Amino acid sequence: MNMNFKQMNNLKTGCWLFLVFFVLVTGSLSAQETGFPVPSSNSPDTIVVASEPDYPPYCLVDEDGNATGFSVELFEAAAEAAGIVTVIKIGVWDKIKNDLSEGRIDALPLVGRTPEREELFDFTMPYLSLHGAVFVRKGTEGINSVSDLREKEVVVMKGDNAEEYVRRDSVSDLIFTTNTFEEAFKRLAAGQYDALITQRITGIHLLEELEIKSVQPLDFQLPRFRQDFCFAVQEGDTELLSRLNEGLSIIIADETFNNLQLKWFGPGEAGTLRTRDILRIALYIFVPLLLVMALVSFFFMRAEVRRQTRSLNEEIKEHKQTAESLRKQKLLLNEMEKVSKTGGWERYPDSDKSTWTNGTYDIYGLSPESFNPSDYDKVLSFYKGDDGEVLDSALEKLMATGEAYDLELRIKSNDGINKWVRTRGLAEMSDGEVKRVYGNILDITETKLVSEKLSELTGQLEKKVAERTAELKEKIEKLDKSQKAMLYMVEDLNTVTADLKEERKKLEASNREMEAFSYSVSHDLRAPLRSINGFSRFLLEDYSDKLDEEGKRLLNVIRQNAKKMDELINDMLKLSRISRAELNISGIDMTAIAKAMYEEVAGDQEKELFQLEIKDLAPARCDPSLIKNVWQNLLGNALKYSAGSEIKKIELWSETDDKKITYFVKDHGAGFDMKYRNKLFGVFKRLHRESEFEGTGVGLAIVQRIIHKHGGEVDASAEPGKGAVFSFSLPVALADNI
Repeated sequence: MNMNFKQMNNLKTGCWLFLVFFVLVTGSLSAQETGFPVPSSNSPDTIVVASEPDYPPYCLVDEDGNATGFSVELFEAAAEAAGIVTVIKIGVWDKIKNDLSEGRIDALPLVGRTPEREELFDFTMPYLSLHGAVFVRKGTEGINSVSDLREKEVVVMKGDNAEEYVRRDSVSDLIFTTNTFEEAFKRLAAGQYDALITQRITGIHLLEELEIKSVQPLDFQLPRFRQDFCFAVQEGDTELLSRLNEGLSIIIADETFNNLQLKWFGPGEAGTLRTRDILRIALYIFVPLLLVMALVSFFFMRAEVRRQTRSLNEEIKEHKQTAESLRKQKLLLNEMEKVSKTGGWERYPDSDKSTWTNGTYDIYGLSPESFNPSDYDKVLSFYKGDDGEVLDSALEKLMATGEAYDLELRIKSNDGINKWVRTRGLAEMSDGEVKRVYGNILDITETKLVSEKLSELTGQLEKKVAERTAELKEKIEKLDKSQKAMLYMVEDLNTVTADLKEERKKLEASNREMEAFSYSVSHDLRAPLRSINGFSRFLLEDYSDKLDEEGKRLLNVIRQNAKKMDELINDMLKLSRISRAELNISGIDMTAIAKAMYEEVAGDQEKELFQLEIKDLAPARCDPSLIKNVWQNLLGNALKYSAGSEIKKIELWSETDDKKITYFVKDHGAGFDMKYRNKLFGVFKRLHRESEFEGTGVGLAIVQRIIHKHGGEVDASAEPGKGAVFSFSLPVALADNI
């Protein structure tokens, strides 16, 4: 059947008018003939309703933070038509759904009717029907039906009917939930999950609000995810359910429903009930009602006594419900007063009888069981100084003329606490006479303390501003006087700068001379050594038969000393180059460098005899080539001085704190006496005889020069015959431009 929007509205309106008439008639019969209660709007009641913040266009939050949307405004209109006052809270769906099932709120404006929820809630007649849709990122392939979702990651809102649907029908093996659909759409757009399932209209609205253009709904239908949406109440709350049905029928009949539909959806079919849906709903509602009417008619002649009994029982039930409602409201009022530190009071001039709320007793430090608020003199005694007289005068004027007051006064409560209170009084007038006075009292002690502290701080700030102003003025005067001196200083600075430039030139010349000297040492001094070493080797080889043993020994001594002289020259050149070298800082793997240097300095026999134990060495920023020299010298010394020891083991480790990384090299060799520790790092300083251990005495000086150049420190500790521990540290925050 094809119908345009206007025709559907006319048909829908006619059906709803008939439904309203039918509900009102059957309701009247049940009240008059069976004793069943009929919801009445003569005296408005207040209920607490909750709404979602992001389910457009049905439930959302406006710019002022208030709940709005088609379903919210529809609920408010239906409640108003039924004589019900609504207080609307805002919360995420899973939370407010639990609040309704556990009785913390009274109703929800938009709940899809599902088998799972029929066990928790009672539902009004449906007012719209929505279809579900699958949303995917644009360009997604391979999802052309519900069955294609089986191995896909599907996301839904926690507690939503979409979650119930995907779990009930086992749509996917990979189901994920979020607190809101807004969060779900953002994650889908960011590349998480494969698909999202929700109501088609809600999803399209959310995509527009979030300005997400990379997500789209797919065209195929979800036949098992078409939902009738209703108002929901707590299971068993038949009175509220009847009144909401009555209000919904009224606003559908008087065109309020159509106006709200046009406001939120425009002249289209989005969010409306289809013709067959209306007929199906009518069938679900009218047939049971017709059966009820038939039963009522059948039992009408015997219902008189039962009617009276039912009427009495319902009246008792209503009284109990009213008492329970008043009890809840009183508990809510007490909690609000505790949080806000406020209380209420009233007084009748003709009887001088006063009543207080619990919050007022709390402010005065009293209990309702032990104090009578009508004892006016006792109440005034709590006020300090003249404040009691001020309150008494204002209250008398209020009771005599109805003139309101708003005062801030001091009290000392019954439990001995000094407080500031703000008390207001108003009058209820009739025929120009005051019939009742009432008001509230608020504990403003904290506000007063903050105000006083603020005044004190303001005074201190003003004083500091005055002091700083005087200081600034004095500094300006001094600055004026010192301007000439500053000019002279600038001239002096220019002179110093010129001197520094000259000194820099001299230093550069000195460095060039040092480089020339190094070259001379390297080339000129080593040439004679090579000759001495070569000719002595020729003598040993060519004239060995003409030399006795002493001659051979002397030639070997010459060669050894020439070799030692060459090593000394090498070490001195190395020390000189280190002093002049610029650091090239980079991040290095210290463990890898230590292992490589050990492989380089240790011979094959030493590698077989010695055990090298390396705990993870912290990486560092330093000059790799210079740090290799450090490890060569320290590992070479450890091998050399442990050659004669029984324990052939070298241990490496590091320790880190906020400022530096320290590396340790421990051996079990000859060690040294700590009283000679200061000589260790000097040039040509040795703590052992050359006959015991070879060396030039320059290695540790090179180590110290490299580490100092990095801004670190070197250290050593030992005990003769029990080994030594050498350490060096590097700054943690070593910059590239050091």
